[in-house]
Formats: sequence, C-alpha cells, structure tokens
Amino acid sequence: MSWFDKTCAVLAFLLGVVFLVLGAVGLFTGCSANFRLPPILGGLPALVGWGIVRSIRVAWRASRPPAVPELHFPDRPTTGI
Repeated sequence: MSWFDKTCAVLAFLLGVVFLVLGAVGLFTGCSANFRLPPILGGLPALVGWGIVRSIRVAWRASRPPAVPELHFPDRPTTGI
C-alpha cells in the first residue's frame, strides 16, 4: 500500500470508529446526526462502522500476491512467440 492508501485507510478507520461509537450509544438511546433513528434502529451505524473497520483491517494485513515465476523450457527457442 502506498502512503496515500495508508492515509485514506487511517481516515476511514477513524470514521468507522465514530460510527461504531454512535451505533453503540444509539442502540440504547437512539441517535441523531442529521438523521433520527429510534432506539433499536440506532444501532445501524454500528454495522456501517464495523464494515468500514473490518475492511480496513483486512486490507491492511493483506500481502501482495506472489509473483508468477517465468517458465523456462530448455528444449524450446526463446524467440518467435
């Protein structure tokens, strides 16, 4: 991941944490952040936050796929294809 990817990942992670906190509080008290949800549905932002946090963690830990080895056939010429 480049520095730009990592910066965006950190910002998305922080946004996900905000959604997790808002959803955890909203589960019991409801939430209002330019929208109003009743107490049970107030937990929906937690699902959004978890989706963001989980995808960032998976992407951060993902390694690059191994390079495909170049095949060499000693019986065949290397030119012509």
